[in-house]
Amino acid sequence: MSVDRFEQAARRQGQRFLNRIFTPEERAYCESHRFKYEHYAARFAAKEAMMKAMEIRQKNRFRFGQIEIRRRSTGKPEIFISPKNRAHFGLAPGIQIELSMAHERTYAV
Repeated sequence: MSVDRFEQAARRQGQRFLNRIFTPEERAYCESHRFKYEHYAARFAAKEAMMKAMEIRQKNRFRFGQIEIRRRSTGKPEIFISPKNRAHFGLAPGIQIELSMAHERTYAV
């Protein structure tokens, strides 16, 4: 994902765009960094990948706000889906969804 493209969309559409895609905790985390759009873009890419992976199995689709990227105490990122949404999408309660994210000034994956 292009960080510049994400930043342009966020600036053009404003706070409402960020509120629709990211949880308050995710926004607080990204806003606390100097290059915040790199962090936003990486989380957007992770959420999009999860949504695409689940579309293969499900008729119901995830929305961005139903997926949260959290950091464990070790700093390792993970995908969090609420118990209600897990049940709705048929995901077992104890499953942890791990991921790897990377970003630099131009791209986030």
